[in-house]
Amino acid sequence: MRFIALALLTFGLLTTVQKTTWAQTHSSEAVNEEGVSYVRLVMYDGTTRMGELIDSDANEFRIRTRKMGDVVVPKYLVQGVVELTADQYFRLTDSVVGRALSLNPQSSRYFFAPSGIQLKQGEGYFQSNIALNSVSLGVKDHITIGGLISFVGAGGSLKIGKELTPNVHVSFGGIGFTDYYGELERPVGLMFANITWGTEDRNLTVNIGTGSKIENGRGNVLAYTEETVQSTWDPNYFYTEYFVTDYEQRWVRPLLLNVSGMNQIAENRWFITENYFVRNLHTTTVITGANLRYSNPPNTNSFNNLNSGMAILSMGIRNLSTRNGWLWDYGMVGVIGTGGNDFGFAAPWVSATLAF
Repeated sequence: MRFIALALLTFGLLTTVQKTTWAQTHSSEAVNEEGVSYVRLVMYDGTTRMGELIDSDANEFRIRTRKMGDVVVPKYLVQGVVELTADQYFRLTDSVVGRALSLNPQSSRYFFAPSGIQLKQGEGYFQSNIALNSVSLGVKDHITIGGLISFVGAGGSLKIGKELTPNVHVSFGGIGFTDYYGELERPVGLMFANITWGTEDRNLTVNIGTGSKIENGRGNVLAYTEETVQSTWDPNYFYTEYFVTDYEQRWVRPLLLNVSGMNQIAENRWFITENYFVRNLHTTTVITGANLRYSNPPNTNSFNNLNSGMAILSMGIRNLSTRNGWLWDYGMVGVIGTGGNDFGFAAPWVSATLAF
């Protein structure tokens, strides 16, 4: 939990410093005056023009920019128009981001965890880090579906959400997964709900979730019998076999808390932190009338050294290539086990995403 606190503190400091610096520079300017409209014009060549909308007709836009004065933009060059608040306009004119219509082409997710911000209808993306590949599509403004495929299995995802109030988004959904090799007796799933505070380029999300119940081995042996067996290879040799009739089947259900943050730190670049705390909820079911055979006396108490959970901590950078539109995520991930089986390791995270 100390690492989660450190990650959140880092995100908070970056946000505070950027917000304070911007406020000192633009506090007198960033006020939406009555009748004043700010826009971002996204051109077909991927560039943007931002300014105060002075006039528009069937053929052109006339905007007033901060550095170049009044500019006329022919409409046939414009792919789309995004309305901006005064806050967004004065901040983004110092750091022009993106090749897409959104302020952040991947505000709906962090490295992997979802935010409450939805994809718009028709928007989508493909993400790959070789081991895991996924695709997501906004079928409606409030509904996003997706698919996942990896070397060990495949699955799907669903997210439903909306903006409750300005800069407050909520969503809920789930992820289902099954393996190719039959190691899982049935598909596993994860349900989640979240809330996101902030804008597309600077936000904080809290996710809570729970996974499906999974068999986790044999628990306490409640009853077993012994039987002397004659060897089929040597009639003079006898040995003892043990038959478990009653035992406790052990199950585990993960409970999950995720805290993630994103903050624009430079042109086409965002800082991301994504952190999980997983608590394993252990339950048992009594099985009677079984016939499990063992060559050694079974352990009557198998609940020692159960792992109670883990923490997964990460932070890194997302970079948007203005040349080809690919997003590249670079980060470090630390995994720390808690409970009876303490462990820890760190690994790099690299993934590539193409929005469409």
